[in-house]
Amino acid sequence: MTITYYGNSCVVIHAKPSIGEVTVVLDLYDNSTGLRLPRTLTADVVFASQPGPVHGNVAAVQGTPFVIERPGEYEVKGVSLDARAASPNGTGDQKVLRVFVENMTIGFLGGLNRALIDRELEILEGVDILILPVGGGDVMDPVLAAETMRTVEPRVVIPVHFEESGLKANLKPLKAFVKEVGSMRTEEGNKFKIQESKLPQDDMLLVLLSRA
Repeated sequence: MTITYYGNSCVVIHAKPSIGEVTVVLDLYDNSTGLRLPRTLTADVVFASQPGPVHGNVAAVQGTPFVIERPGEYEVKGVSLDARAASPNGTGDQKVLRVFVENMTIGFLGGLNRALIDRELEILEGVDILILPVGGGDVMDPVLAAETMRTVEPRVVIPVHFEESGLKANLKPLKAFVKEVGSMRTEEGNKFKIQESKLPQDDMLLVLLSRA
C-alpha cells in the first residue's frame, strides 16, 4: 500500500487487495484554497469528511468513482470503509473514516477540529495508521492532535493539513506538531509505502510527507 499527500487534508491511498488494484482519495479541495490538485488524479473511491471547498470537492477527479459523503459502512473493490459522524444520523457533520485494505486499518480524521467522542473512538480502536490534521485554525491544533494520537495509539501516525507555501489558510507549521509529540522514530518522504509485515511492533512511527 502506498499513501501520498497532496496538501490540506487530501491523501491518496493506492492498494492491491485480492481482487486487483484500488485507489481511494480522501478530502479533495478546490483551487480557492491556494493549492492545486493534479488534473490527472483518478480514483475508485472518493471520501469527503465534510462539505465545502477544503474537504468536499468530490468532482476534482476524473472518471466515475464511488463517492462517500454520508456516514455508513461501504465495501468497494475489496476495500471496507466505515464513515462515522458525531450524531448517528448526521449528514453535514464532520466525519471520521476507517479504511480496511491489505489487512491493514487506516483511521482518517479529515478536517476534525475537536476531540474525538466515544462513537468515533469505537471505529478507530486498533487502527494501524492514523492520518490526522495538525495545523489549527479550522482543524485540530498541534496540542489536540498530539493528545488524539496518544489516545488512539496507532502504529503509524501521518500528520496533514499544516502550513504550506501558497496555502491561503493561516495554519501552524508541521514542526509545531513534531515539537509537541517529542522524540519519536521518524520517516520522511514524498510517499509512504507499507506492508502489513512491516508495521512497527514496539514503537510508534511518525511519517512526515511532503506534498506531491
